[in-house]
This record gives sequence, C-alpha cells and structure tokens, in this order.
Amino acid sequence: MKNFELGSVYAIDTVKGIGIFQLVNIPEDKRHGVEMIRVSYDLYTEVPKSFQPVFDQDFFYIRFPVKAALKRKMINYIGHSDLIPGFKIPRYYRTPHYFNRDEWIIFDSETNQIEQVKTLTVEQLKLSTDSVWNIAFLKERLEEGWRLENWK
Repeated sequence: MKNFELGSVYAIDTVKGIGIFQLVNIPEDKRHGVEMIRVSYDLYTEVPKSFQPVFDQDFFYIRFPVKAALKRKMINYIGHSDLIPGFKIPRYYRTPHYFNRDEWIIFDSETNQIEQVKTLTVEQLKLSTDSVWNIAFLKERLEEGWRLENWK
C-alpha cells in the first residue's frame, strides 16, 4: 500500500476545515500495535501545497489507526513528506492518573518507567498523550482548537 508508509500525509474533513496529519510510526507488532501520527493544530480551507511548514513547529502526537481509517475511506491520502534524517518518535508521554484525578503520569517509552506528578512543568505540558484516538475524537479535538498546553 504505497499510501501507507512513514511520511505519508493525510487529510481529515471537519466542520471547521481540513485537518492534516502525518504517519510517523508503524508498530512492529502490526496485530496489536497502533500507528502514531503527528497532527497539525491548524485547520485549512484547502490542502497546502507544501507539507514541511505544516509540521515545522505546531503539532502533537497521538496513536491513531491510520490503515483502518484509510481502508474505510474516513481519511484521505494527500501526499508524502520525508521525515527528517534521524527522526525519532517522542520518548516521554503524559496521561491523567487513573485513580488520582489531580495527578498525571509521565511515561518513559524507552524504559517503561512511570513518574507520578501533581503539577506539570512547562516542559511536561508539551508532552503528547500515548492514547489511541478514534476518528470522532480527533475531529472533535481539532474543531474545538484543543492544544496540549491547555490540557491540564
């Protein structure tokens, strides 16, 4: 599937514009793993001619079933933009604590260590979630202008 490879760029239609995201990780365990994408915060009125500026700074990462969404025509393949040489997916992620609603869990994906924190630092506010989002949740977040920095 040529439209399913690292660097592939996709569009998702929302009521407020076109969302753009790029495939940055395909799990080794394709049966149990979920692809990772980087998502632009911005919505567009038309597909950009160049994708590099889209992903230069303002984006976040999530797990998203790209292959399944593509197969069901829920997203559109719009092009390809090579990942920079040496590109690595993020090492650290954050998620709300499962039991203590006022705390967060910082997850280190290389060591599988977790750290519980009550207050996020400025750097921790920029950490993406390691959660899997479905298409409806992704659209909703894009339409409401959701940002990592405001996810507290």
